[in-house]
Amino acid sequence: MNILKSISYNPYSIKLVKFLHLRPLARKTYYKLFCPKDNIVNVNLSGISAKFYARNPDELRLIESVTGDEGEKKVLSFLASLLKNGEVMYDIGANVGTYSVIIAKVVGNNGKIIAFDPETESLVRLKENIKLNDLSNVVVVDKALGEKTVSGKLYISGTTGNFSLVNIYDKEAKSETVEIVNGDDFIKEQNFPVPKAIKIDVEGYEHSVLLGLKKTLTNPECKIICCEVHLGLFPEGVTEQKIIELIKSFGFKDTKIFKRSFSAYHIIAQKK
Repeated sequence: MNILKSISYNPYSIKLVKFLHLRPLARKTYYKLFCPKDNIVNVNLSGISAKFYARNPDELRLIESVTGDEGEKKVLSFLASLLKNGEVMYDIGANVGTYSVIIAKVVGNNGKIIAFDPETESLVRLKENIKLNDLSNVVVVDKALGEKTVSGKLYISGTTGNFSLVNIYDKEAKSETVEIVNGDDFIKEQNFPVPKAIKIDVEGYEHSVLLGLKKTLTNPECKIICCEVHLGLFPEGVTEQKIIELIKSFGFKDTKIFKRSFSAYHIIAQKK
């Protein structure tokens, strides 16, 4: 069984399955083989224990990526090592809450997580996982962050976590209307504390989120940024280099890169 898991997470196996258009079948089969009967997956990361509901094949893969060597294990472990009790993190693009739940346990009841996600189904899953872990230090915000406060279309591919304010799918993609708010303005309005760390995972919308958080990110108290960069998903005029230069312009110099897949990577940058 462990060998089968290793093969299923091998990047070349994943690429082959996608090429053969077998991804839905492969994930359904994997889900039947490995998902617990109660749909609750126990996760242990660097001594931090958490539980998550896995109600479909995509959720199971997403949750397992937290501890998988080819997933987000190294990113989340490193981010967790930089935070301590009583500190604050913003989770922008919280999805089902893998980062929010685990980091909430790191910062404890004296700390706080502000979790942003505008997608209807993700909000339900996020709140379920917060309740499942008996957390009282996570604030959920049902809005997207951006440069301007406007209404926007969130495009959804049909799989957990695959949605973006950039239409990276096709003209027929399912969408829902969401509220986008300027990050700095909303933070001031809600009187949220300045975060020690900000995590961003927004499927190609990174540049706009960063621009909207300029004041927050330049604040000396904001020391860490963890941003997933999605190559090839950017809107017109945005490039990978522009995102990196923008992050550096806010004072983040000490950077570490974590390869996520063939088309994405995480950058964790700190202020000295």
